Amino acid sequence: MSQLPPPPGIRLQVGARPRDAAEFPPQDDALGQNLAGMVLRGVARGVPPPTIIVLRQEQVEVIDLRPILEAGLSVHRFIAAAAGQPDVQAVALLAVLELEELGRPLGRGGSVFVEWPDNRWWHGYHLLGRSGRPVDDMPLVVRRALDGQPRPRGFGGWFSRSRFQRLRLRLERVEAPGTGDEPAELVH
Repeated sequence: MSQLPPPPGIRLQVGARPRDAAEFPPQDDALGQNLAGMVLRGVARGVPPPTIIVLRQEQVEVIDLRPILEAGLSVHRFIAAAAGQPDVQAVALLAVLELEELGRPLGRGGSVFVEWPDNRWWHGYHLLGRSGRPVDDMPLVVRRALDGQPRPRGFGGWFSRSRFQRLRLRLERVEAPGTGDEPAELVH
């Protein structure tokens, strides 16, 4: 089995907390809409860090991707390894990215991509203006696998890759000095 532990010297901050069904509902569209709202709230405070959310039946894990990007590691492989953990129901990427559609650049946008183990996906984004704020007259754009749309290039395929390459992320708990077992606050 291929394992993808973080290389020595890289520490990932993983916030784990109980899954609140109102915040992280089981329905695809409701979950995607809630996550898109989180991205917009993050954009209102500046540029939020690229983050993945690993959803399980009873728990969510929030992982900041900046250490992976700064180390020059494959973000796609890392997310696939996170998707390969036992009992994962979905994985979501929340980020501000340069977006494109059918090969045409769209501009910078606050984006959410959610994927489930059966390879269905949900993608939503708000385009951002030059000021970094959402374009006022532009609603949330949503694309879904269930509508027969092609998956956006560069997104998803994480569960499939984790099965094919037998990837599984191994996490070890490391307590920072002066911290306890307080529930993690989701700030995006």
